[in-house]
Amino acid sequence: MEPFTLDVFISKRFVSASLTHRSTCRQVAVAGTNSKDIKAELKLRSDIPACLAVGRFLVERAKEADVYTCTYTPRERDKFKGKIRAVVQSLIDNGINVKLYLD
Repeated sequence: MEPFTLDVFISKRFVSASLTHRSTCRQVAVAGTNSKDIKAELKLRSDIPACLAVGRFLVERAKEADVYTCTYTPRERDKFKGKIRAVVQSLIDNGINVKLYLD
């Protein structure tokens, strides 16, 4: 198992994602559309371009913390398509190795 996990939360108003260390439960990188640096770039805070921006900012912060690989397991109610897929694909495109565990 990889030591870092990806958590993605999407609501009707905002998108947030974080990388958490499994054993210490410490968040090493966090990005969301409510933060000032991302909010300034976006027209809307919960569409596909917002998801791509969250992924891009999360990669920058993860690389500062020397995290280059993580795992993602979607919650029971989440489907791996649309906005969630956009966040994960943005991580992969920007240099983070994401291992997916889909049912």
